[in-house]
Amino acid sequence: MEKRADVRFRGMLGFAMRAGKVLFGTELICAEMRRRPCRIRLVLLSASASEGTKKKITTKCEFYGLPLMDSGIPSEELGALLGKSFAPAVIAVCDDGFAKEIAAALDSRCESSNKQITERKLP
Repeated sequence: MEKRADVRFRGMLGFAMRAGKVLFGTELICAEMRRRPCRIRLVLLSASASEGTKKKITTKCEFYGLPLMDSGIPSEELGALLGKSFAPAVIAVCDDGFAKEIAAALDSRCESSNKQITERKLP
């Protein structure tokens, strides 16, 4: 089951990327959070994000009421998955449908492997 959920997560993330609904980078995502209306629907942290980045994004997501999840994937692999040559520590999904599907896939992936994740429910 974990493999199926992982394939679904990666597939939905790829679809969101091709649809132009993904933002990369801490500063760009923080700037988008400040915008009104904010387009961000889900924020994903890479497994290899620094403690400072994790703290900054966690604080901003709590302040702006945005859902935050740990992807469990290292930055380098996340970048390669999205077809980028760089390693993003943080990505944001800007579509309700993609955000719900990605969150559901991460939930089922984590439940099947008994991992704990930081999560806030989608509105």
